[in-house]
Amino acid sequence: MLDIILDEKDLSFNRLEKEIYAYGCQVACEVLKNVLETMDKKLAEERDKSKYRHKGTRKTTVKTLMGEVAFSRVVYESTDDEGNNTYIYLLDQLLGFDTIGLISTNLAKRIVENASIASYRDAADNVTELSGQSISHGGVWNVVQALGQKVKKEETEQAKLAEKNQLRGEREVPVLFEEADGVYINIQGKDRPKSGKKLEMKVAVAYEGWKRTGKDRYELVNKLACAGFEDISEFYRIKEAMISREYNVDEIQMRILNGDGAPWIKHRMDDTTQYQLDPFHKHKAILKSVRDADQRNIIYKLLDDRKIDEVLVHIARLANDTEDEKEQMKLKVLYKYFKENREGLIPYQERGLDIPKPPAGIEYRSLGTMEHHICDIIAKRMKHRKASWSIEGANNLGKLLAAKASKRLNEVVERYSKIVLPEERTYEIIEILSSSKAPKKDGKGKDGNIHKGQRPFTNYPVTNGRKAIRSMFDMRNFSDLVYR
Repeated sequence: MLDIILDEKDLSFNRLEKEIYAYGCQVACEVLKNVLETMDKKLAEERDKSKYRHKGTRKTTVKTLMGEVAFSRVVYESTDDEGNNTYIYLLDQLLGFDTIGLISTNLAKRIVENASIASYRDAADNVTELSGQSISHGGVWNVVQALGQKVKKEETEQAKLAEKNQLRGEREVPVLFEEADGVYINIQGKDRPKSGKKLEMKVAVAYEGWKRTGKDRYELVNKLACAGFEDISEFYRIKEAMISREYNVDEIQMRILNGDGAPWIKHRMDDTTQYQLDPFHKHKAILKSVRDADQRNIIYKLLDDRKIDEVLVHIARLANDTEDEKEQMKLKVLYKYFKENREGLIPYQERGLDIPKPPAGIEYRSLGTMEHHICDIIAKRMKHRKASWSIEGANNLGKLLAAKASKRLNEVVERYSKIVLPEERTYEIIEILSSSKAPKKDGKGKDGNIHKGQRPFTNYPVTNGRKAIRSMFDMRNFSDLVYR
C-alpha cells in the first residue's frame, strides 16, 4: 500500500489528509443514517398501532458537521383531540428535530459563530472548508435569519411577561450599571429611510460592575446585551425584560445609566436611576464645538470642579463673543446639549451619592465603555466593507450579535436547533454503533462494509493514492485505525 502511495506523484500530505477526512465523514454519515433508521424501525414496532397508522416512509436530509445524512422515516396518520386527521413523524418527535431546515446543533453553531465575525460568503467558505458539509452563503443567511427571528419572538414574549411582573431572575445585586448608544447601519434598496441611507440600531448593555483580571486589567461582570431597530417604547420593554430575566429587580437599589443624551436612552427613567452623560461623547462635543484649545481647557477645568452653572455661562459667553456664524452655531448646539443633559455632566462617583457597597470581588469604576461595546457588538461585523442591509436582515443578525456579547450564543443555538437524544434510547444507539463495526460474514476474510452507500470519490478519477486509502479502510475496521 505504501508503494502505491509513493507512486502517486501529485499526492501531498495535505491532499492525503483531506481525502482521508472526506472518506471518514462519509463513513460517519452512513453510520448516523443507520442509527436513525434503526431507531425509526424500533419506534414503528413499539408504537400504539390503534393511535398511529403507518402511512409509508418519507425521505429527508439532516445537515451535520460530517455532511448531509439522507434517511427515511415513517409518517403516521393520527387523530387529534378535535377529531381532525394529522400526520406526524415519531422519530422527529423523539429527537426534537427543530424547524430551521433540519440542521444539527453542532453545524448550526459553526455556521452562526462564523457568520458573527465574517461576511455570509466567507462564513460559508469557512464552514465548507472545515467540515464535511458544503453550504452556500444563502444557506448561512437562512440560518441566521431563522434564529434571529426566533430570538426576536422570544424577546417580545418576555417583554409581555416582564410588564406583568411575571418574569423574575434569581441574581440579586445592589447596583446595576447600564449603558446605551446607537449605531447607524447602511440600509439597502426599498428599506432605506426617507431621510437618508442609514438607520439607527439601538444597543444596550447591563452589568454588575468590574472584576480585576490582572494588573490594570478589568472585565465586566455578567454583561448582558440587546440590540435592534425597535421603536423607543418597544426597545425599552425588551431591555427591561432582558434585565428581569436575569435579576430580581426588586433587590436592585440603584441603577447607573450611561448614555449620549438621546431621548430613547432616558426613556421612562425613574428616581432609582442615576444618569451620566457618556464621557466620550461629552469630550467629543467640546472638541467639535470649541475651536480654541485654551477655551476647551477652561471648560474641562470647570467640569472637573463640578461648576456646571459656570460651564454653561462660559459657553454662552463664547457664543455671544464670536463673529463666526458657524462657530456660534456650534457653541449654541453645545450649550443646548449640556443644558439638556445637565444632570449627567458630573460623574456618578462625584455626586455624593449613598452608593451601596459592591459585592465581594466586584469594583465600581468610571463609566464610558459604550463605544467599545458598539464596536465589538455591532460595528465590527456590520459596518465593514461598506456593507448594506435590509432592515429585517440586519435586525436578525443584531439579535445574534447581542446574544454573543452576552455569552449566550451557544445557548440560543442549542435552544432553537436542538436535536435531543433521549436517555432511554441511548442504549439502542450504542447497540447500533457496535453492530456497524461487526463483520457481516462469519469466518475468515474481509469485514463487511460499514455502509451500504456509494463509495467516496466514485465520480472522480481513481488515483493510486485513493486506491491506497480505500484499501486501508477495507482491510481494517475504522475503529481499529491507530495513528502514531
